[in-house]
This record gives sequence, structure tokens and C-alpha cells, in this order.
Amino acid sequence: MTASPHFSLVRVLVLLAVASAATANQAAERAPEPREFPEVAPVAFDGDLLLEPAANPAESLPAPPATTPNFAMPSVVRDGSGRSPAEIVDMGSVPLDGMLIDEGFDEMPFEASSGRWFSSGGWYAGGESLWLGRSINNRRDIAIDISYPDVTYTTYSQPFNVAPGARATIGKSLGRDYLDRDRSIEFVYYGGMTYEDNAGWNGGLGNTLFTPLDPLAPGFNEAGTYQTTFHSDFNSWEWNYKLRRRLGRDKIIMSPDGTWTKHAERGWLPALIVGPRLVNVNEDFTFVSSRPGVPTTDFGGQYVINTGNWLLGLTVGGELISQNEFYYWGLRGRAAPALSFASTSQSAVGVNTTGVGPDDPTSIAFTDAETKTAPGFIGDLTLFAGWNVTPNFAFQVGYDFLWVAGTATATRQFNLDDRDRDAIDTGGQTFYNGLSFGFNGSW
Repeated sequence: MTASPHFSLVRVLVLLAVASAATANQAAERAPEPREFPEVAPVAFDGDLLLEPAANPAESLPAPPATTPNFAMPSVVRDGSGRSPAEIVDMGSVPLDGMLIDEGFDEMPFEASSGRWFSSGGWYAGGESLWLGRSINNRRDIAIDISYPDVTYTTYSQPFNVAPGARATIGKSLGRDYLDRDRSIEFVYYGGMTYEDNAGWNGGLGNTLFTPLDPLAPGFNEAGTYQTTFHSDFNSWEWNYKLRRRLGRDKIIMSPDGTWTKHAERGWLPALIVGPRLVNVNEDFTFVSSRPGVPTTDFGGQYVINTGNWLLGLTVGGELISQNEFYYWGLRGRAAPALSFASTSQSAVGVNTTGVGPDDPTSIAFTDAETKTAPGFIGDLTLFAGWNVTPNFAFQVGYDFLWVAGTATATRQFNLDDRDRDAIDTGGQTFYNGLSFGFNGSW
């Protein structure tokens, strides 16, 4: 018996339905039981910060900056440890913090300027011993010997000996300016040099000495012996404002053993020096005549000149130092146009009661004093070099030049005949030069 086509199609559909039902039953048997998830509070991102969930989800979060994107996160699931989202963020930052070097790490040197070595920002001081020579006196003839007309006796017969002096400096730092330059004020004493000169001359054939200062002065002409003494001293006081450049950054070098060392970079340090300066120069000159074996009450003369000079000026100068890590060298120059307050006093006493004519004077005596204000000048130059025993202490040597002009020097004031009642000459000038050595330190 032959099956109809309709019956075969129905049979196929029934078989497919039975197979689908069996597959569904097997899948249902393997599926896990449903789990209940806890209710999650909503949180939000504000820029890079993860915010805590608000107590009331209905409350609005702070408005973020206009330029910062605001990312909203619908929910965050708390894990079983009970850590909040903020604590999770802190834990996440630990690896980043570990990549930074702690500032208190012992072996890491700090970056600093070596200006804190050679100029610590506090006080500084220096002391130097000076050994300076002085220029010779103004040349003036003070005696002739009529027995030897070609021979004259002048105000100087030999150069002065080198005289010791001192230079002391003490300063206080005022900090740095907006260009990172050191500012300081300092006091400088410069001087203590005293120069002496003693000379004498004997007549060749008896009492044949005459003085062109006054050919008729009794007690000075027809003398057998002339003696001269000279004294001069110098002292200076300064109050300066100093502006000096600092060295740049130091080199930080790691040695093969892992240790760090700091080394200064070589550099030029220019400086400006401005401030008032006061200088005092005093001189004395004495001229004495006599006859050997004759009492001074019968024949003799003494002529004394004293001068004093105070110069007050404004110093404008500079300094240029080549600073290395262990040594330095450079120069310092200053110039001070000044007012010179000069004074002079003169006195003469002479007597001759032997062999004089009836019309010849037998004695002379006078005293005169004058003052004058005139332009003056003070200038000095020092070439120096030093060795840093420590960063804040150095030994230094140098060569100094000093010039003082506009002073009343003693040997320019001769007025033995007392003709000039206003006798004062402020055109004198004196040069000094010599060695200096000492130390510089700061603390």
C-alpha cells in the first residue's frame, strides 16, 4: 500500500518537534540557579577624581570646570573586602608613587649654586698685611755750599723705605636682588703706613752753608751743619655698597662607587662698588741748622712745617674675579673724586749773635697757619690671586697701587722768609705701591 505525500510531511514535522523539546529540556537541566545582586549606589567621575557615592542619590554633584570632561558611571560594585571606591583609587596610585625619588633620600645631592660656598649669605671678613713704598718728596733745593757751588742739598736724598700697613674688611650680606646678584655692605680700613726720613749735610770748609729759602735768615745761613727730618702717614676708611654676580649652577657628578659629589663651574664674577671714602694724610718737615761747637743760644735755627689733609669723596669702582673651584684671581679698581680739606702751620726760630754786621738781624721768629678747600682724588688698583683652603676660607696675595692727589704736602709749603701770608699749596700728590697678603673668609 503506498503512503500519501501528505502523510510523510506530517511525520517529519512531528519528529522535529520532539527533537527540539528534548534539546530544551537538556539545556534547562544544565543552567545554574539565578543569583541575587546587591543594590548598587550610583557614583560619578569628575575629571580624574573618583567621587564617593552621595548620601542621597537625588542630590546633584558639584559642577565640573568648563574645560574638564565629566564622565558619568552608572554604578560600581563593591567587592567582598568592603573597600570603598576612594580606597581602591589610592591603592592604584601606589605604583606611580614608587617611581618618584623621595626628597630626603640620603645619597641624592641637592641642586644648589656654588655662590653659597664662596659667599654663604651671612658675614664676611678679610685681613691683609701691606708693604708699600712711597714716592719721593717734591724736589726743592734747601741748601748750597759756597765752597762747592755745583753741590746742592735737596728735600730728598734717598727713596723711602717700604712701610708696613694693613687692610681690614668686614661685610654683611643683604641677600639677592631680582637678578640673583649678591648685595652687601662693607667697611674697609686701609692704611697705617708711616714713612720717616732723616738726612744731614756738613759744610765742606767751615761755616759755608746757605739756604735759598731765605738767604738772610739769621741762624740758618753761614751754618756748618744742616739736618732734615720728614714724617708722613696715610689712613683711609670706606663704607661701600657692593653688588656682585653669583656663579651658576654646580655640577652634580656620580662617582663609579655610586656616591654623589658637587663641583663648582668656573665663571667670571663682576662686581660694582659704590660708597663714601674718607682719607687722612699728615706730613711733618723739620729743618735744623747749627755750627759744631757753638751753643744754639748763639747760633742755630729750626724751621717746622706741619700739614694735615682730609679728603672726602665718593668711591665708584668695580671688581672682576675669575672664580674656580679651588682658586681665583682678578683685579679691583676704585676711583673717588673728593674734596680736600687741607691745613698747614709753619714756625721758624733762628738766632745769630756771632760775627754779624751792625745792620744784620740777629734773630727771626714767626708762626703762621692757613686752611684751604680744594679738589682732590683718591684711586687704588689691586691685582690679586687666592687659594681656597675651604669653600669659605682663602689665602690671598696681591700687588697694590694707590694714588692720592690734591693734598698739601709738607715740602711744597716752604716760606722761611714769611713773605707769603697765605702760604698753602694743595697741588701735592703721592703714589704708593707694593705687596699685600692675607686671608678672606665668610660665615
